[in-house]
Amino acid sequence: MRYGAMFIALAVCATVLAQSKPPQSQMVGLVEKIGDKGKIDWQYGVIYGKGIGAIPTSEPNKAKAYLKARRYAVMMALENLLMVTDRVRVDATAYAEDFEVQNERIRTEVRGFVKGAEVVSERTITLNGAPAVEVTMAVRMYGEDGLSRILIPEVASQSAEPAKPLPVVTKPVSQPAPPAPAVSGNAYTSVIIDARGLGIRPAMSPKIRRQDGSEVWGTVSVSADFAIEQGIVAYAKTLEEAKANRRAGDNPLILRAVGYAKTPGRCDPVLSDNDVRLLLTANENSGFLNDYRVIFVVD
Repeated sequence: MRYGAMFIALAVCATVLAQSKPPQSQMVGLVEKIGDKGKIDWQYGVIYGKGIGAIPTSEPNKAKAYLKARRYAVMMALENLLMVTDRVRVDATAYAEDFEVQNERIRTEVRGFVKGAEVVSERTITLNGAPAVEVTMAVRMYGEDGLSRILIPEVASQSAEPAKPLPVVTKPVSQPAPPAPAVSGNAYTSVIIDARGLGIRPAMSPKIRRQDGSEVWGTVSVSADFAIEQGIVAYAKTLEEAKANRRAGDNPLILRAVGYAKTPGRCDPVLSDNDVRLLLTANENSGFLNDYRVIFVVD
């Protein structure tokens, strides 16, 4: 079999296998690993896909051999990047691929978006005792050229709440809750929700909920330019990181989540009724929720 034909055969096999069994995801901090295909960095809003191409030992010209392997690695990196992008959690019930299944236009736009990925790393490795080229490609989740420009408007157009509030799960957490501050004369600049210990997962369009499951905040406006550019919420691993985030401002309101909405995405934190009142009162004074000045601390 010619090497070019082998490339095509391997690519077809890889695509069939990828479509038959979605890769498992694993959260490590704020990085979500999608099998061995790539990862989603939720803190910095970058999606990565990795591909490997074997360097053919039958090619006497080393430069040509490397380029052949690199072409295949790029092809596989793009294939895997698409798979990882499909697994981006959009909201409490849907992934990117769910929007693609429902709307052929979204599917076409996402595939075109992935084709515009950039190579961010390239190296020679040894695979099963043979030389190979490993290529990592990336796309941004937010910004003018980000995935958000495709999905956030779609979320906004489908943002109606369910007729019944979502079920919630509340449980004790190991970390002590930060003291609930009284609403002071100094206007709050943002809200930081400490959701550590609850298994909250990052998403592009999460919501804050009450203990009865109803929404406090999170429905997106169709004209939410800031949400497209920066994301609806920011994520941090510690309170210190959250306070240092530029969204936080000088006087963030810090609240402790008491649970989460019981949905497949598990991305919506739940606040106590007292903290909901505190949040809404603070927002009346400065309107930080309207500017998406919201940070979730998760682990």
